Amino acid sequence: MVARYDNLGVRFSYPENWTVVEDQATTWPRSVSVYSPTEAFWNVSIHEPATDLDDAVDTVLDTMGELYTDLESAPAEQTIAGQKTFGRDLHFYCLDFLVQARIRAFELGTRKIVVLCQGEDREFDELKVVFEAITHDLISSREDAAG
Repeated sequence: MVARYDNLGVRFSYPENWTVVEDQATTWPRSVSVYSPTEAFWNVSIHEPATDLDDAVDTVLDTMGELYTDLESAPAEQTIAGQKTFGRDLHFYCLDFLVQARIRAFELGTRKIVVLCQGEDREFDELKVVFEAITHDLISSREDAAG
């Protein structure tokens, strides 16, 4: 079964056994995360229209680099639900586990969006299908609202 998130100007579905945590900030950017039972997560940051997405991606990458000194990063482009996205594919170690993460940035209506998903390497291939489905629904929900 799936659960639905609808707040902060975004909507998406996610697995009902995942936990939602909404950022309590009152200024932009705002964010919401969904965590799997194994602590893998998908996070969306919603930015104001004037935000430069390259800078937003660099900020996430810089933050990750501060947390994980052995961070490896490669540029990435991906089309999800017909929406071109760009960002970075990341690999790093955390508590002796190899971790994969993806940063994807794109415009959604007037908002600028940055998605970060992360999971332990052994389960990431399975989880990336779920991460992409959540992102696909996020993008498609915007189209539904516009139409």
